[in-house]
Amino acid sequence: MRAKLSSRLPGIRRNPHFWIILTLFTGIILFHYVEVYGPPGTELPSVHFGLTRHAMDRIIFLLPVTYAGYVFRLRWGMVGLAVAALAMLPRAIFISPEPANALVETGAIILAGGLVNLGFDRYHREVERRKQAILQLEAAQQELKSDAQALKRSERRLTAINAVYSAVSQSLELQEVLNAAADKVIEVMDVEATLMYLVDQRTQELVLQVYRGVSGEFAAGVDRLKIGEGFNGQVAQTGEPLLVADASSDPRLTREAVKQEGLEAQLIVPLKSRGEVMGTLCVGVRHPRQFLAEEAELLAAFGVPIGVAIEDAYLYQAEKRIRENLSFYLQQVTTAQEEERKRIARELHDDTAQELVALSRRLDKLSATGTKLSRRDSTLLEEAQQDVDRILEGVRRFSRDLRPSILDDLGLLPALEWLASELRKQFDIAIATAVVGTERRFSPEAELVMFRIAQEALRNTCRHAQASRASVAVEYGEDKTIIRVSDNGKGFELPERLSDLASLGKLGLAGMEERTRLLGGTLSLKSAPDKGTTVTVEVPI
Repeated sequence: MRAKLSSRLPGIRRNPHFWIILTLFTGIILFHYVEVYGPPGTELPSVHFGLTRHAMDRIIFLLPVTYAGYVFRLRWGMVGLAVAALAMLPRAIFISPEPANALVETGAIILAGGLVNLGFDRYHREVERRKQAILQLEAAQQELKSDAQALKRSERRLTAINAVYSAVSQSLELQEVLNAAADKVIEVMDVEATLMYLVDQRTQELVLQVYRGVSGEFAAGVDRLKIGEGFNGQVAQTGEPLLVADASSDPRLTREAVKQEGLEAQLIVPLKSRGEVMGTLCVGVRHPRQFLAEEAELLAAFGVPIGVAIEDAYLYQAEKRIRENLSFYLQQVTTAQEEERKRIARELHDDTAQELVALSRRLDKLSATGTKLSRRDSTLLEEAQQDVDRILEGVRRFSRDLRPSILDDLGLLPALEWLASELRKQFDIAIATAVVGTERRFSPEAELVMFRIAQEALRNTCRHAQASRASVAVEYGEDKTIIRVSDNGKGFELPERLSDLASLGKLGLAGMEERTRLLGGTLSLKSAPDKGTTVTVEVPI
């Protein structure tokens, strides 16, 4: 105790309040003993406000004691009280004509000073608790904002990933695939430039097919690279991604055009199909940037479906066996897409959702501590709690929608029934399910594609059709399986050809038609304004 007081004393001495308190003590002590140690005839009047002068002196001692307790908190307030007691006791014991009364008065002053100091200490602690409560509330709000932003980033990322996969599955024309993929990649990766090379098997060279964000002069300077030459040539040779921190000073640089263009940080991944390198995909920026490992993984994930799409385009152009390659493409695209969905769903469940649960519990604990908060702070705390609960429910629903485990565990029919139940609760639409024939199981990839088709159709109904009723029917025939999704919504004018759906902005329907073709099946639409819509998918066994 003595060591702590001694260590803090130099700092207190620099506080002007210390000297005011010291001056008060000095003046009151001199006033208390002035007739004993002062010059003859200095005795002061003996009555003050109905009290003996020395009783009034003792009361005045409360002034510096109270001052010390308010400014320097309980510990130094008690030190001041001890100083006052030491100053009063000699007179009460040795000088006062009535020692008993003087000691009672002194004790009363000490008790009053102690109570005042304890009151000030309680006041300071309450102020501190309020400050801490406000700080915790602000921290909780900031954490909630951060979690909400992370959730939004995840949603945007998944949307962009789906857009890339959709872009490479919209056509079997090679240049259309490459152009669509380049546009989406540059958007998703937030880069300034992208280049896509394809391998020319005859010359064993990389040929630049598509570029964005670079000049024509630069493209002409790097339009052909030997396998193993430069950054892209090395990736084509090894089949492994390559990260270049500063292209201008990298010893592997072989073309002066790269320096002149000013591309600094670059990330290159191979475009693969069936384990064979079909080309390379390069993204870059003109300023220092450290690409993250997850960015490299994401770009590499794009390389698989793009590579497969390239091979399929080759086969389509050469009129080879389309169905076999479409089946493989389906497996690769579905696997890559669903793996990403599962990863994001797992991250949402294991990280974001758990952090939101922990945050909700902290807010609950903060509400239950009994801390006296202002009405405004209590309202903010309640709103923050409601926001956390709402976002948590959205995260859980989004995680389930990304990859419903029931599809893997029980199959297509239970998954469709679960989907209808979830949408029924979410959008308050009556959705009926029906089954005709004996259920049969398909490959996991095929069941997943059929589920996604039905899911997209039902979501269109719930979000855009303004329907009050819908139905999902699955019919198992002898040589085919039929899935039919109908609603009583507002309907729309059908184009002359299903291939025109994408150009009309109906990308969801176009994606369903593309997925159906990948299964070797057919999709038909029946709709008219105010007549509802029916989507029918027929898949061969």
